Parts: sequence; C-alpha cells; structure tokens
Amino acid sequence: MKQTKKTKSKGKTKDNLKKAPNTKFNFDEEYIIGISTPEKKTNKNNKTAKKSKTKKQKTKNKKTKEKNKKVQKSNIKKILIRFFILLILFGATASFFFLSPMFNVQEIIVENNTVIPADTVRSLSSIQLYKNIFLINKADVRKKLLSEPYIESVEISRVLPDKIRIKVTERTDKYLIEYAEGKYLVIDTQGYVLEMINEKNDLPILTGLQTDLSSLIQIDTNSEESNKNKDVPRLWKEDLKKLELVGSIVATAKNYEVYDYITRINITDDDDVILELEGEGKTVYLGDCSQLYARFDYMKTIIEAEKGKRGKIFVNGTLQDAPGQRAYFREDV
Repeated sequence: MKQTKKTKSKGKTKDNLKKAPNTKFNFDEEYIIGISTPEKKTNKNNKTAKKSKTKKQKTKNKKTKEKNKKVQKSNIKKILIRFFILLILFGATASFFFLSPMFNVQEIIVENNTVIPADTVRSLSSIQLYKNIFLINKADVRKKLLSEPYIESVEISRVLPDKIRIKVTERTDKYLIEYAEGKYLVIDTQGYVLEMINEKNDLPILTGLQTDLSSLIQIDTNSEESNKNKDVPRLWKEDLKKLELVGSIVATAKNYEVYDYITRINITDDDDVILELEGEGKTVYLGDCSQLYARFDYMKTIIEAEKGKRGKIFVNGTLQDAPGQRAYFREDV
C-alpha cells in the first residue's frame, strides 16, 4: 500500500514538471537572492544625471542669454551716447565755421588774367563780399565765369579764413570774320567767338566759311548780366576743320617771317587757298597747302624780288614741275 502511494506521488511530480511552462529568467525583471543587479541601478543613475545636467545647462544658457542681452543693451546705450556727443560736436563746429565772422569773404584774388580786367572777373563771379566763405557755390561761380568768351577755363579755391582765389586761363584772339560793313567777329584758334568789334585790327580776316554768322551773334556787349550762364558761340564743325589748316598756314608764315604781310585768308576751297597781302599789293595762290615750307620759301623769295610791284604770286603748282612753273609772279597791268 505504501509503495502504491509513492508511485502515485512520483507520477504526479513528473506530470507537474511536464506541465510546467518553459520559462527563462529575466535578470532585468527578476530579483534573485544573492545576485545583485548593478547595471539597472547604473542606468537609472545615468538617466538622473543626464536630466540634472540638461537642466543645469538650460539654466546656464538662460543666464548667458540674459547676460548677453544686458551687454547688448549696454553697448547700444554707449553707441547712442557717443553718437549724440559727436552730433553736438559737429553742430558746434558747423556753427563756428558758418556763423563766425572770421570766415566772411574779405578779398577776391584774380590771377593769370591779361585781357579781362580783374574787376570784370569779380563782377562776373557774383561773389558777395562779407558772405560766409563756405556758402560760396564754386560750381555756380565757375559757370558764370565760363560764360565770358575770353575765359577758357577757371580754377576757384578758398584761401582760409577769408579769401577767394580765381585763376583764369584766357582765350587769345587770332582771326577776324567780316560780319557786316565795318563790323567784325573776333575768334580764337578753336573757332569760339570772343567779341564783335567795329574797327578792323591787325588780325587776318577769314573768308569762305560755311557757318551762318547770324547764329553767332549772341553777345550783348552792353549787358554783362544778360551774358551770364550762356554758352560761348562757336563756328560749325565744317569750319573747325578748316581752322586746323589755317593754323598750319599761320605757323609756317611766322616761321618764314611773312605773317605780318597777310591780311586775308580765303579758305573757300581747301585745295586752292588764297592769301591777300594788301600792304604789298599782292595775291598769293597757295594751292592745296601740301609741302607748305617749300611753298612759303618760294613766296618769300618772290615778295623780296618783286618789291613794290602789284600782282599775283602763284605757288599752287606741283613741286615736281619745271622751275619756272613751280612758282612765279604775274604783275598787274
């Protein structure tokens, strides 16, 4: 009977083992006596440390931002203070320069003028004496001065504390253009009309120009004020090219010392320029003005050889012609 009970007991145990589920230990979830689990505690500690560190970093960043804002506000305040100080200094300096009688114009110095009187230059400038020197508009003064035909260029400078210097470069009268009987326009080498005169002077008269002379009459010699801010009238472009040729003729004539004989230059035809020598009673046919030195050499020789005779000098042939045809004189009958 006892054995039977034991056998039954054993059978139950086996059955129980068979029926028990196949499970494994999870060291992260199970607590076993005698075995510690330090990793789990470490993880918890790390997480806590990280949270604490993050919180401290946020607090530190917040404090840094607040500190930076305070520094920025302080810097802006300093910049504004400096700006207002500079503004006050600038205003005080400007007031000194613009309001102090020390800088009122006491003298207008005119330099390098030979044709135009200094008083005329001062009048044209419209600069008022005793006006603050820094209130003088140099561009406006320059424009007014350049409206004077005889002034080619001008330099204006302040001589502190109370002087204005005006340095002019003048145009030079070179030729006359007969406008009407007894009236002549005076021009320079660049074709600018300088003035109108009622009596002929020693300058040579140019004829054969294409410019409409009536368009050049813009000069009111009786009113300086009406001429201010006007452009100086000038010959047309076609005639400016002819002026270059005239310049070469004049330069060569001076070199051969016959310029003073020339009273009129006809440039109607560039290939057949004609010179009038009224004092000598001669007309010179210069031709196309090539090899000018040779032509003027012949011309001078004939003038000296035919002194006192009225007639025509021909130096308009080619210089390869026979000697008698290169240049010759034909006396008037």
